[in-house]
Amino acid sequence: MATEVPDPHQLHAALQTAVLKCSERCLYQAAKWAAEALTSMPSLVPQNDTPLPQSYLHPTSSDEKEAILQAGELPTYLLSKSYFDVHEYDRSSAVLANCKSSKSRFLHLYAQYIAGEKRRDEESEMILGPLDTAATQNREVQSILSHLEAVFTEKGDDINEDDSWLLYLYGIVLLKQKNEDEARASFIKSVNLYPYNWSAWLELGSTLGNLGDLNNILQSLPNNIMTNIFVLYSNQELYQTSDPVHAQLADLQTIFPTSAFLKTQRALLYYHAREFDEAEAIFDSIVKEDPHRLDCLDHYSNILYVMERRPKLGFIAQLASATDKFRPETCCVVGNYYSLKSEHEKAVMYFRRALTLDRGFLSAWTLMGHEYVEMKNTHAAIEAYRRAVDVNRKDYRAWYGLGLSYEVLEMHYYALFYFQRAASLRPYDPQMWQAMGSCFDRMNRPSEAIKAYKRALISPTSASPDTAVLLQIGLMFEKLNNQKEAAKWMEMCLKEEDENSGVTQATSKARMWLARWEFVNQNWSKAAEYANELCQDGQEIEEAKALVRDLRSRMEVGKM
Repeated sequence: MATEVPDPHQLHAALQTAVLKCSERCLYQAAKWAAEALTSMPSLVPQNDTPLPQSYLHPTSSDEKEAILQAGELPTYLLSKSYFDVHEYDRSSAVLANCKSSKSRFLHLYAQYIAGEKRRDEESEMILGPLDTAATQNREVQSILSHLEAVFTEKGDDINEDDSWLLYLYGIVLLKQKNEDEARASFIKSVNLYPYNWSAWLELGSTLGNLGDLNNILQSLPNNIMTNIFVLYSNQELYQTSDPVHAQLADLQTIFPTSAFLKTQRALLYYHAREFDEAEAIFDSIVKEDPHRLDCLDHYSNILYVMERRPKLGFIAQLASATDKFRPETCCVVGNYYSLKSEHEKAVMYFRRALTLDRGFLSAWTLMGHEYVEMKNTHAAIEAYRRAVDVNRKDYRAWYGLGLSYEVLEMHYYALFYFQRAASLRPYDPQMWQAMGSCFDRMNRPSEAIKAYKRALISPTSASPDTAVLLQIGLMFEKLNNQKEAAKWMEMCLKEEDENSGVTQATSKARMWLARWEFVNQNWSKAAEYANELCQDGQEIEEAKALVRDLRSRMEVGKM
């Protein structure tokens, strides 16, 4: 999708108004996002002949009737908002119970919803405890849903920009009831009426399970810069790392040249493509520019973890802790640090703390699942991974983790299902297909295993085939009693050793297999050549020496 360049003055005005509108409605994350986008734009030359619009300071409704209602309810609204700001959500909701403006209705119901979420978390008690189940629900959801449905019935088709906030809340409560299709439709209506509420876009993104879902809604989205940002963000969330996605990001960076959000998206695109050095360099620059920014720092810690940069990860953990110990991102960074030190119990403690602060924090569920795998607590790992996919079904790591966990339990049909889900999200990741191939092998289905392993060889990120995969394909052909085809793949494995990989465990096993194959076919000299090579590379050495002794005696008998 090509990015249209909007008029900078209009975009500046729209974002400034968005900051105020979101702040007034206590949507703090959306307000923060809009404010950061606003300040990442190039400075505008003041137009002296144009007075500052009053709506910049006090955004009012474009609907006259709504504007009159808002003006009359302003003192009550300000009181309610002050209660919300100090986390007295029930008081905040009660104060606005009799107000009629869309703005007041939104805060009344939103405060009620947040109060319900707070009570649900309190009732759930400890993470993965006996009461932390799907049975513990937000008991305010049904009341809010009924109220909103009555409001929309009363309004009919007469909805305007002011109702976009109610539609956003309606989508949230529909999602709580697992009514995903209607929730998606509600979010689409909301962003069409008012495109600058980033929270509505995030919720819309959470309803998309794959690239097809995104393509299906594109025609329904507004022709606005926010749609371009949303499409970029969704592509990143769906692990799309192609050149067009990078080009779209570059276009957006011409409009928001200093945006930390867009820089983070580029870093995550590199991370998904396993280009860790580039991702690390971008996160380094973000931390240098704004050392107190904790957003997405958990992803940065994942990169450092994979690269085994323990000193640097320790520094980032200290930096985050000094900024805010009680942010989920900080807890995940510290948890990753302890995990890298193999202190898995401490790592779990910090991931639990992250989830106590925010039960919907995806990274913590997935990372905690990884730690339970390390601790051999397979059932706890499965529960953690399940929670992760409940929060975000686009998280291939959680699907893959579920597959590995069920494989440990030797429940291969379950494992295969989860590996297939992971592979559907990461079709070019050889690791997903290797796992499927291994699963088919254990289920004694070598033909399907060969197809999966061959698919693992098609990877845009790898210049040469993986010798371990070539070996496994050869072994699968052996299971099918197709020895000649098996020998061909084993030879391909050795060819990779000569050209790229050097001696590996896989190439040693392939050489041993070929030595035996030539031995069976009485090609003594060729078998001896393979066996002698094995004696030098240090892998499979004892078996190779025994084979060499046997070959020498046979060859000597042949000469007599």
